[in-house]
Amino acid sequence: MKLWAWGQTDPGRKRERNEDSYLVDPATGVLAVADGMGGHQGGATASRMAVEQIRKELADAHGNFEAALHAQMQVSVRTTEEMSAVPDTNDAPTLPVIPKLSTLAEQAAMDDTPFPQTIVAFSPALELMRGVVRRASSAIFEAAWAKPELRGMGTTLTAALVHADRVHLVHAGDSRCYMFRDGHLRQLTDDHSWIAEQLRSGSISEAEAKSSKFRHVITKSIGFERDIEADMKSVPVSAGDCFLLCSDGMSNYVEHGELERIVAMTWYRRLPSTLIELANSRGGDDNITVVVGLVANAS
Repeated sequence: MKLWAWGQTDPGRKRERNEDSYLVDPATGVLAVADGMGGHQGGATASRMAVEQIRKELADAHGNFEAALHAQMQVSVRTTEEMSAVPDTNDAPTLPVIPKLSTLAEQAAMDDTPFPQTIVAFSPALELMRGVVRRASSAIFEAAWAKPELRGMGTTLTAALVHADRVHLVHAGDSRCYMFRDGHLRQLTDDHSWIAEQLRSGSISEAEAKSSKFRHVITKSIGFERDIEADMKSVPVSAGDCFLLCSDGMSNYVEHGELERIVAMTWYRRLPSTLIELANSRGGDDNITVVVGLVANAS
């Protein structure tokens, strides 16, 4: 598969600084959006560190994610051994947990939409991404403690890697990834926010959520803690599938149905600017970032 991709970011109408960062790397097949937070300088630093970690490690793999994962596991083993002051043969280094592979029948199961179900199966690419996110979180956490002006910084991170016939996703925070196929839009990620959790539990209504003063409270992010377990999933892809990643500066202004219509009626390369202009016209209270990727046949 081949990836065509476009991205754009804008500070919005109310913010002096843009703390969002994004990544568009068609050669590697990776897209990412990070929405930074914390302090005058911290948010921009955290989001930039997160996307740079993703960019570097995935590009350095040169498409051989199994070899890259093996190399990283070897580094983890050596680090664990070096940090053990007293050797203990009963304590083995912690290695990635390999989920049980889904059966082909389970992978092929389809619902009544044109979208495939998420595959829960081991993937070297996805496992490598999991490690990248954990290393990014640790690096951001340590940088925050090293410089007082960066204390409390963190970032959301939503990243998608198109490889072979799959898109692999890692996600923490309230940035989003959507998939557009055959005229239908599906949100692939779940928001990690207090509001989203209250909505999912039925504790508040949609109307209450829109007016809540807790709209920006995040329940999972990168860098606030040294270690983080991001959401992970893999989804089969086909030529013609479109992926849209965005920060909440866009998604807060556009309802799902309207977004579906806009994606269907707009040239993909123009979507970032179109959606940013729309969010700004409706207030632009936050930084706005939109990344779009189109999957095509390699030949």
